[in-house]
Amino acid sequence: MGPLPIPQRMQAAPKPPMTRAQKLRWYSEQLMGDAVAAEKAGNPEGAIAKYLQAADILLLLAKVESNYTAWKFYSDTAARCQQRVKSLIATAPRPDLAP
Repeated sequence: MGPLPIPQRMQAAPKPPMTRAQKLRWYSEQLMGDAVAAEKAGNPEGAIAKYLQAADILLLLAKVESNYTAWKFYSDTAARCQQRVKSLIATAPRPDLAP
């Protein structure tokens, strides 16, 4: 699986009028961009939180989407976010639990 397609800089919100779904999609893209920035800054905990928020929003969008292509995009992107979270958790340093 390749890296998530995420813009590297903040994008302005799309011009009105926007539907609720368009706003949520824009926000999920911003969260994924923030997650990538947190990873690059050495903050895996922050990246995990942002990826999880983005995945939640994308799954909500997929739940109400009737178009298969859009549904697949939302669900696949959410799955990639969740996979990235699993990867970050697996590689995160663990505190020594020995007394």
